[in-house]
Amino acid sequence: MLLGIPLGILYVLGILSLRTKTPFTDEADHFGQIALFLRDRWQPWPSLTTIPGYHVVSALLLRLSGSASLDAARLIGAAWGLLAIAGFHALRRQLWPGTQTLGTAQFALLPILAPLYFLVYTDVAALALLLWASWAAVARRSWLSAMLLTLLVGVRQHEIVWIGLVAPLAVWSSSQVQPGSAVRIVMRYLLPAACFVAFWIWNGSISLSHEQSGLHPDLSLHAGNLFVAALVAGLLLPLHALAGFAAFIARARRAPWLALVPVALACAFWFGLRADNLYNTAFPSYYLHNGLVAVLEPRGAPRALAAGIFAVSCCGLAQMRLRPPVGWLLWPVAALFLGASWLVELRYALVPLALWLALREPMRARIEYATLALWALLAVWICHATATHRLFL
Repeated sequence: MLLGIPLGILYVLGILSLRTKTPFTDEADHFGQIALFLRDRWQPWPSLTTIPGYHVVSALLLRLSGSASLDAARLIGAAWGLLAIAGFHALRRQLWPGTQTLGTAQFALLPILAPLYFLVYTDVAALALLLWASWAAVARRSWLSAMLLTLLVGVRQHEIVWIGLVAPLAVWSSSQVQPGSAVRIVMRYLLPAACFVAFWIWNGSISLSHEQSGLHPDLSLHAGNLFVAALVAGLLLPLHALAGFAAFIARARRAPWLALVPVALACAFWFGLRADNLYNTAFPSYYLHNGLVAVLEPRGAPRALAAGIFAVSCCGLAQMRLRPPVGWLLWPVAALFLGASWLVELRYALVPLALWLALREPMRARIEYATLALWALLAVWICHATATHRLFL
């Protein structure tokens, strides 16, 4: 209750702060698609990359409400945000009972997520579906989990890769009661996978828009988002990263070869970071992700500092215990998810970071509350900067 009241007030203020504002970046495309559906024109918006399931639902809800405004569509987005927060709470309570209140407060204030609650973007709706699918998996409701992942394909189709974590969660949960049921459970997850493959074959590319497919290519891997996501995680979780790195150093004293790991990671960042997608050059003074990569692209002091933070982040956060035991699959699936996107975006770090927050073991209370306070300040700042058109994620 003590956390819920101020969070609720901040949420309402976030909604109000963006009322009557002109569309932000991709909102023009998303709301344009919704507006087409409201006029019974059932064709895809030319530059829309995602399957328009989110847009169909939004259009139906707007029609039922009798409104067709951008502000009303943003309220639907805010409702998805509450659903995502509830999904995180349910998953955290299932995995780490007794820690869900503070953990959910942190998730609600995650700075790179906060402004998206109040905009017409697909990220929050997709995250809500994935969190509830993960909860259903660990709660032994694998059919429900598979159905939610099928809906997820209709919102952000490329997030189907998270089936590689959700399906093992369901198998692990079920095997505690019914050994030998793994094959039957995995078969249920073939439905969302088949829907994704069917769309890919029918459309000819993972991106719905063929004119955008060149900047969102299929079957290509890029390291940019991997580097930036781990760097941002280290910046957002400095106390966790440092505490974990101290544990890593203790391990390295017993196995000296481990000292090479942070050196190799720092070198990989120094030599490997690239953000050469055309969109990553646009307005670096406004787009936070473009400004970040613009600072880091030259091989100078900022890049060297970032390489060090990246190495500490990777070594430190990897020390955190994940629950259940199959939670380690978060790392390879996150690497695939992030590596599959050429465009470097802070938004792409949302899913792996949110799932890590749900699965990870909590640390000492003072570290968790200090992180909450830091995120509250950053979330308020970034939402205000977004509302005043000073920057955007």
